[in-house]
Amino acid sequence: VTVTASTAAAASSPSLRVVPGPALTIAGAGFVPRTLVRLRLTSSGRVLRILSVRTGGLGGFHVRFPALEACSPTLITAAGAGGRLARIPAAWFVRECPPPPPLEP
Repeated sequence: VTVTASTAAAASSPSLRVVPGPALTIAGAGFVPRTLVRLRLTSSGRVLRILSVRTGGLGGFHVRFPALEACSPTLITAAGAGGRLARIPAAWFVRECPPPPPLEP
């Protein structure tokens, strides 16, 4: 896991996005500056990773998961200070990730 604080402009509400690339990389913005945000990655109800990351001076962060592909989780949530929440919903994964191949009869 690679974590970097980001100094991207703070948004009025927190947001998450998946950064394009071979390994799963999550970018967050709009969280309280210099506080911990708890990321939770799940797949079909099973927890893949839970990680706390400290935001940068303007409330942003980047986290890279070299061992995971972008389509490994089906839901990503982030909880920050003051109850600030953000998520990448299952709909993003349905839209961006190809379905698995059909099972052989």
